[in-house]
Amino acid sequence: MIKFKKIDFLKIKYFSTFFTAFCLAVIVVTCILINARLSIEDQLYITKEHKTEFYKKFTTSILSQEEFLGNLYSNDYKFNIYIGGLYHTIDNFEKAEFYYKRAIQLAPDATFEHYLKLIMLYLENNKPELAEQIEASIADRSSQRLIRFKCSANILLADYYYKKEKPLAANKKYIRANYYFDKLKVRKVRIREYIMNGILASNVKIADNYVAQNNYYEAYRYLKRAEKAAPGNLTVKYKLALVLSYIQPMKAVKYFEIIKSKEPQLASFYLYYETLMRAADIARGRGDLPTSKLYTYKAASIKNFYQNNIINNDNVEFDFLQSKIQTSKKADKFTLRFRIKNISNFNISNMKIDILIFRKNKLSASYTQTLFDKKPLHVNETSPIINVIHSGSRHYKKIAYPDISFEIYIYKNEKYKTLVYKGNFGDSLVTEF
Repeated sequence: MIKFKKIDFLKIKYFSTFFTAFCLAVIVVTCILINARLSIEDQLYITKEHKTEFYKKFTTSILSQEEFLGNLYSNDYKFNIYIGGLYHTIDNFEKAEFYYKRAIQLAPDATFEHYLKLIMLYLENNKPELAEQIEASIADRSSQRLIRFKCSANILLADYYYKKEKPLAANKKYIRANYYFDKLKVRKVRIREYIMNGILASNVKIADNYVAQNNYYEAYRYLKRAEKAAPGNLTVKYKLALVLSYIQPMKAVKYFEIIKSKEPQLASFYLYYETLMRAADIARGRGDLPTSKLYTYKAASIKNFYQNNIINNDNVEFDFLQSKIQTSKKADKFTLRFRIKNISNFNISNMKIDILIFRKNKLSASYTQTLFDKKPLHVNETSPIINVIHSGSRHYKKIAYPDISFEIYIYKNEKYKTLVYKGNFGDSLVTEF
């Protein structure tokens, strides 16, 4: 017969409570240590979607023990960063700010992670002036940790201003971030690329705003900065050509010629042609007849080249009507329906069309057809509805068709294809035979 010892119920309750608190404290400390290992740069690229479900589930339970845990770890700056982060996660601005600020008071020159988290909190709550104050509150010095923080803080501020349609402010912050990045001994390529893309995008956005105001000289100045940030970017060069066509047509021609040699379908034939004729008029006005004739000859030449080789959005207007999938046990049928309107000043014939179907971003099938080979599409004419049907292998599901997209290209010369439409079969009508 087994004998049981009598145990005081109060002792059981005591040890049970102590064990529960102890386990909870272990979990918190472990989470703090894991969180502390994340670098400042990594924090920039973590979003709410990437935080684990485990982390979210324990947030409320840990915060319920805030008073108890605070008595144990209130003077640990990492603990304050972590608790601030938990309140940040559940959008409690006041509590998150309190703990981040207390972490700063406890260890102002530790990892600078607490400063960065406070900046992120302020920006998420649309308080950029407070975020700016935090970044400016730390004087520059030779510490690599501080320099890394300054770089990251300016990236965050730049991203905020860019999203808020303030490209001038964003541009200044991206340039400032690049200044600090150059001072780092260890430089990550992905961060350099991110900063340079930000400088490029903000300069282009500033230029676009100036173009909208018909201020082509200022637009040109910022586009030149964008070109310096990305010398091989053809979109920037094309924008330069367009801006210069208003203020320096002869210089614009040089940029148009770069586009024509590399990706002619990107350029508008009409704008290119008008720029050449404008340059010819300027040369003629200066009494430089040989140069004027050269520009006139180039205008005739590119007219012939574009009419015989290029079909782009300057020539046609694409009217997409429907995408539909019909599933069956033997094969699935993809149907696309659309019309094409000729908006050019010449008849269109023998236009080829490519339709590419992607499954999970990988090419799954392709379809090619020649349009208007028997009868040209006349100026201002709209084609009858064009039906494209593709039979694919049987899908493993009968109702949904996820991650299926398509792209439609048009061209005369296969070297110069133009993307005119992108769609998604996942949002299409799915039926069964």
